[in-house]
Amino acid sequence: MNLIKYFTIIAVLIVSAYSACGQEAMFAAIRHEQDSLLQRIEVEPDETKRIDLILAIYRTRVEAYPLMVLEVGRKLAKLAQKTKDPITEAISWGFFGQGYRLSGDYTKALECHHKAVALAEKTGNNSLIAITKNQTAHIYKDRDENEKALHLYQEALASARKGKNSEAQIWPMMNMGAIFLALNQLDSSLFYSNIAYERCEEIKLYRNWSYILSNLASAYSKMGNANMAMSYYHKALTSAKESLSARYMNQVYTSLAEHYQRTNQEDSTLYYAKKAIQETQNTVFTFLSIKPAKLLTDIYEKSNADSTLKYLKVYRAANDSLFSARAEQQLQMMTFEEDQRQIELAKEKINYRNKIKMNMMLGGLGTFLLIALILFRNNKQKQKANALLHRQKKEIENTLSQLKITQAQLVQSEKMASLGELTAGIAHEIQNPLNFVNNFSEVNTELIDELQHELKIGNTTEAISISNSIRENEEKINHHGKRADAIVKGMLQHSRSSSGVKEPTDINALADEYLRLAYHGLRAKDKTFNATIKTDFDDSIGLINVIPQDIGRVILNLITNAFYAVSCIAPKSPKGNLPYTPIVTVTTKLIKSPLGDLGVHVSVSDNGPGIPKSALDKIFQPFFTTKPTGQGTGLGLSLSYDIVKAHGGELIVETKEGEGTAFTIQLPMGS
Repeated sequence: MNLIKYFTIIAVLIVSAYSACGQEAMFAAIRHEQDSLLQRIEVEPDETKRIDLILAIYRTRVEAYPLMVLEVGRKLAKLAQKTKDPITEAISWGFFGQGYRLSGDYTKALECHHKAVALAEKTGNNSLIAITKNQTAHIYKDRDENEKALHLYQEALASARKGKNSEAQIWPMMNMGAIFLALNQLDSSLFYSNIAYERCEEIKLYRNWSYILSNLASAYSKMGNANMAMSYYHKALTSAKESLSARYMNQVYTSLAEHYQRTNQEDSTLYYAKKAIQETQNTVFTFLSIKPAKLLTDIYEKSNADSTLKYLKVYRAANDSLFSARAEQQLQMMTFEEDQRQIELAKEKINYRNKIKMNMMLGGLGTFLLIALILFRNNKQKQKANALLHRQKKEIENTLSQLKITQAQLVQSEKMASLGELTAGIAHEIQNPLNFVNNFSEVNTELIDELQHELKIGNTTEAISISNSIRENEEKINHHGKRADAIVKGMLQHSRSSSGVKEPTDINALADEYLRLAYHGLRAKDKTFNATIKTDFDDSIGLINVIPQDIGRVILNLITNAFYAVSCIAPKSPKGNLPYTPIVTVTTKLIKSPLGDLGVHVSVSDNGPGIPKSALDKIFQPFFTTKPTGQGTGLGLSLSYDIVKAHGGELIVETKEGEGTAFTIQLPMGS
């Protein structure tokens, strides 16, 4: 009865504090929506849809009212008892935990969340496990035990991905953004917060926007980017006001106060810290006044003793509600008990697996004895079967041998096709320097005749001038001869088998070279073909460690396929009567992962017809091709995929029918 009385008083305070903002109407609307959802949960037979309905309760903004959260927990507990549904029971404990946490009672909250996780794990439902672990992590996040919180959020995200629940994936990601912010790992904070923000937009989930936007703003603030920070703070404040949530308003005002503290704007720090405390006065969220009260205490400590004492009392009151000695001991004990429960659970799983293995071994032994008995009693049949198997083995071996020979021939055919493309392009490239050599040789022959004439008549001045011209022409002949020699050596290098040795390589130069060779090779076959070629090479990449012949072969294959794709398009664009312009784009880019690892992306894209969905899953399979019979071996992409994998990278395809295709080679810098 005391508990009911306590929460009744709290509910009255909450409603009265926000009556001017229409809280009474909002309270009634939320309760009505919850009752409707609870009725649907009771009759819904599908567990996935049942979880979605339970998640919908959170979207009613129930967390603005801790008493109502506990009320929902009690209703779900009664429903679980009635329907004997473990999923509903686990969620009911989750609501109990959330209600107690929002009220500042972390001891009861952690107890309830541990029960929720234990029940969820028994069901084996990954979405449910993700929800309960995410809620448990909040306890440690609120208490600044960031490492424990991060571990649980990561486990929640992994389970949510297994359960393929979009909303359950958003929660741990936005909370991981907050944790990385607290740890000053700002790139990781921005990474997860941005993904959470985009996912919220995709599924139109707006209740957490102010939380995510505030974290983004604080990350940019810590980076020193005040303009970006204030832009996100403005969006966060607007979203928080629309939510009518004291918690979200407190968070945004506290974050703003911390921002102005970082930028040494004391008046603004004082203003927003006071606004943060005002938002949670006369509510159960007084423990959220810890941070703003500490800011005010630190500032007034220098100049105003009365204000220092005032806000020191606010800080101590909020801090005591969160970190009492008894609560601390209880939390530690419960954490220890949960760790022991996990250990015992792991032991049970191991024992269960061992029992299964033993039963399988006994079953296998029994099967073996039975088979042995049958074989013993049917020895003659066994001999006949062995003879048949021997003949079949020989036939299979012969067939396999023929397949290997055929495969080797096809692989060689693919290599020769690539060599043909290279040869055609190189022939075009070498023609220009040879033309220069021939032209300058003819000119020098004429100049030598003139030189001899001038020498005979004794005109040394003109003779010297002619000799200088001859020298210049010889230098040009030498230059273009060396250019032709380099092209021939390059052809020999590209045509020979791969050495298998990685070496520092300029990936930009490699991509540019093979782009030109592929284009000229196609032009040599079809003089009517034209295409717009676009490049965007990242000069910051430098040299990367790869096998140049192998990676060059991959790039050549992708570019050749892109040119083939755009050459297949009809003269008119499918979207209108505008003439179609074939476009092939080759780009390189230096990529940095959230963990700081460097990599290189090489992308080849076209505006061709795209790849049909029916073929997309098979394009990397050997001998599969979308080209007409006789125009492709079906090995190009398969070999390219294997080469990239051998370099520790990935070959990714993105396509849209009617718009084009993009292949991206992802290589690590240290490959």
